[in-house]
Amino acid sequence: MSSSKIFQSYFHKDPTMTSSAHGRLNLIGEHTDYNNGFVLPSLIPQSIEVSIGVREDDDIVGISDKFGALRSKTFSSNNGTWLDFVRGAIYFIQQLSPSMRGIDIAVSSTMPNDSGLSSSAALEIALLRTLARLQGLSISSYEMAKIGQQIEHQFAGTQCGIMDQMVSANGQLGEAFFLDCENLQSKSIPIFLNHSFVVIHCGSKRKLSQSKYNERKNESITASHILNVPSLRHASINHLSQIQDPIIQKRAKHIISENDRVIKASSYLENNDAKSFGELMFLSHHSMRDDYEISSDELNQIVESAQKNDALGARLTGAGFGGCAVILSHNDKIESMKKSILSECPQAYWVTTISRKLNS
Repeated sequence: MSSSKIFQSYFHKDPTMTSSAHGRLNLIGEHTDYNNGFVLPSLIPQSIEVSIGVREDDDIVGISDKFGALRSKTFSSNNGTWLDFVRGAIYFIQQLSPSMRGIDIAVSSTMPNDSGLSSSAALEIALLRTLARLQGLSISSYEMAKIGQQIEHQFAGTQCGIMDQMVSANGQLGEAFFLDCENLQSKSIPIFLNHSFVVIHCGSKRKLSQSKYNERKNESITASHILNVPSLRHASINHLSQIQDPIIQKRAKHIISENDRVIKASSYLENNDAKSFGELMFLSHHSMRDDYEISSDELNQIVESAQKNDALGARLTGAGFGGCAVILSHNDKIESMKKSILSECPQAYWVTTISRKLNS
C-alpha cells in the first residue's frame, strides 16, 4: 500500500506532500567510503515512500507499514525507533526554516530491513525531499546527501560514510554510480548490456548500529594515523609493512586493495568486460572475509554456491555481518543459477535484480 493511502486510512485526511527514494546496492567498494575512497553502488528498484501533513504543535505522529504507529516530540531524545530519523530530518530542516514544527507522517517500504541495501538512507532522502518541498526550500541533491549522513551520525548512532545518501539522492536506475568520496566527484555508468546483478539475502539479518561497523572504522583510522596519511585513500600496499599490529595491517590491506578494485571495476564496466569485473568481485569478498572480517558463514555459503554455479562474480554487499550478497550473471543463466543457489542455501531468498534499462 502506498504511503498516501496509509496516511488517508490512519489520519482520515489527505497528505500535504509525498516523496520517495530508492535503496542502493554496492556493486564493489565496501567500507572505503568513510576512508575517503572510491565506491561503485547502484540504485535498486525497491524504495521508501513518505507522506506528510503539517501540524500546529511539536508532535510527530507516525505510522509505518513495517514498524507500526509511534508518537513523539520533535525535541525528544533518541530512542532507537524509526522516529529518530524523522526527528533528525526535522532538526536539520529547522536550521533552514525555523517555522518547521510537528508533522503527521506515513511511511511505506518495499525494501527488506537490515539487509545492507540502505533502507535508512532511502528513508532519510525521502524525508528530506518531502520536508524541503513542504517548507518551500531548494536543497541540492548533494547537500541533501550530506544532511542525510548527519542524521545517521547524530540521530542513529552510525558513523557512516557518504555513499548511501549520495547514490539514493543522485543515482539513476539501470546505472552504476562511481563516486570519489573525498571530493564527491561522480559519474554514471550503464550496467552491463547482457549481464545483471542478482541480489540474494543470506537469511541472517544484522543491525548496523549494533554491529562492529564503528569498530572497523576506528581500526582504519588507527591505520591512517600510523601511516601518517589523511585517510587510507592516500596509502598504498607498499605502506603496509609500516604497520606492526597484524589486525590493523589486515584492515588497512582491505581498504587499500578495495580502492584499487573499484577503479579497475569502473573501467571494466565502461568497457563491458563482465568477466574481469566478476573476478574483482570474488577478490573483494575474499578480502572482506579474511582481512576485514565482516562476512558470515551464510554469506560465504552463497558466494561459494554462486561460484560453483557459473556466476561470473559474487561478494557480500553492505556493512557485512549478515544481509545480502550480490552476484554477477549472464542474463540467460540468471534463473537456473538463482534456483541452484536457493536450493543449496535454503535460508536465503532472492531480493532483486539490477539490470540495464531497456530504453537506455
